[in-house]
Amino acid sequence: MPEPAHIPEGTAIPDLTAPPMGKAEVIDFAAVVSRRTEKFGQTIGTLSAGIATRGREAAESLARADFPPEAQAEAARKAEAKARKEVVTNSTDRRWEMLKELKAAEDTTRTTAALFASPQAVLARAGLGTTERTNFEAQLAGSGPAQLMNLATFAVATKNAVLGAALCAVCERMPRRDRPFSPADLADRLVGEETRAVQAAVEAIRNAAQRAIVANREFERGRVNPLDRVKVALKSQKEAN
Repeated sequence: MPEPAHIPEGTAIPDLTAPPMGKAEVIDFAAVVSRRTEKFGQTIGTLSAGIATRGREAAESLARADFPPEAQAEAARKAEAKARKEVVTNSTDRRWEMLKELKAAEDTTRTTAALFASPQAVLARAGLGTTERTNFEAQLAGSGPAQLMNLATFAVATKNAVLGAALCAVCERMPRRDRPFSPADLADRLVGEETRAVQAAVEAIRNAAQRAIVANREFERGRVNPLDRVKVALKSQKEAN
């Protein structure tokens, strides 16, 4: 008897409303999001530079009046604190509008991320509903392990994802110990590169939104949060690998 699918009883179907994107589309989208994140960073940089200038001008004013360095530093600190409060308030709408765009971009990838969760998930959709796949599955129904293995090798050699999908469908209905090949391995060989490219683009979009959120939080507080920085760095490192 075939082994039952390892899906918990009552598992809900994800409520995903955003349309899925293909490899080229999501990669292009990631590039757009990257540019928007860079623009947000430039906005924060410009605002921060203005705040720093206010502090520097206050210190220079006291320096010209021969106040001691301690007084100059205190004046700069107070001027920057006052300027930050004003600039944060005046720039709130502009910054949050940009952040909402980046968050919306991240939300747009939810469906794509779910559908590209693994090479097997991607391969399972290859040729779905087509006559080609239906015919393949019908022809493979009575095949033995040796023939299935041979055809799996042929599917990899010819990059035939539809044949691979049909082979996986047949193989997964067999008891695990009787399967002539690993469906996961076949899927990885046929659509693994595509899957990982999409996953990397989705991760880049998510990380871009997170970096912008952290930058905005630091700007509003006027100080760096080491823990946030570490989290962003780890995600960026994972993205690069």
